[in-house]
Amino acid sequence: MNRTLLAGLTITVLIILSSFFGHYIAPHDLNEHLAVDYQVDENGIATLIAPPSPPSAAYPFGTDKYGLDLMAKLLDGAKYTIIATVSIALTRICIGGVLGMLLGFLGTSKTSRAGRLPIWNMLNGIPILIIVWMIMIGISMNPASSPLKLTLILSIVMALVGIPTVASTVKEKTMVIREKQFILSAKSIGASQWTIIRTHLLPHLKESFIILFVQEIVLILELCGQLAIFHIFVGGTIVYINPWPELPEYISRTNEWSGLIGQARSNLDINQWLLFIPLLVYTVFILGFHLISLGLEKMYKQRFAKFSNI
Repeated sequence: MNRTLLAGLTITVLIILSSFFGHYIAPHDLNEHLAVDYQVDENGIATLIAPPSPPSAAYPFGTDKYGLDLMAKLLDGAKYTIIATVSIALTRICIGGVLGMLLGFLGTSKTSRAGRLPIWNMLNGIPILIIVWMIMIGISMNPASSPLKLTLILSIVMALVGIPTVASTVKEKTMVIREKQFILSAKSIGASQWTIIRTHLLPHLKESFIILFVQEIVLILELCGQLAIFHIFVGGTIVYINPWPELPEYISRTNEWSGLIGQARSNLDINQWLLFIPLLVYTVFILGFHLISLGLEKMYKQRFAKFSNI
């Protein structure tokens, strides 16, 4: 049994199911606020109930300073985290994978001046974080566009900047496969290039595409987390200026998970649950996909391993 793959699938499926269906059993709605209350127990001990409230039986994940349930916020923002991440990874694989496969199979193996320094190698030399930040910083703060439109724009940008890396990876794998004997034999009997791609190349790259897709999800989740450090949240960022002290406060418009982490960084000293609970959920989600990637590599390695028969 591939325990690594099973563990990754279990973690990922449970998080996805709870994200899309958890609001049916969640104790509080997103629009429900914790009311300020002054309670006196049977021993005469008075307790002031006011947000932010730490995790308790009534609020398992606690509340923010506005009295909103943190669990409800995580469930609300889950769809942005999951759908955007999977869509970006799928776009990268579809476009970058096809482009890399065609370049690797149809391209020349001779090294030219252009071949030594293709444009995507130049782009790979620039950190993707810097590219996305430079594009999004001007339109993410207090945007006029809807959260859905901002999410779509960010998704397109993140997909485009990741295509060159996927294309380079697939191109290298394709150039190795095209020298295999079964490809050369198909060419020798007159099979067309598109027939070879469809019947030989694609089946042999299928496993690589699946693993690469999962790995891209991990990379995108990490990139969203890095962008959140610089207050670039999925769906846009609302900036408030607190009257005292006069410091800006950055709020995620969508409650997307990396945004909840980014906006709670100032709570490291107080109200730590506002930072650590979303961070734990986000880390476990990344870990799930990472385990799936390792499990798939292990499964395919065992499946295609050749053993000597004595």
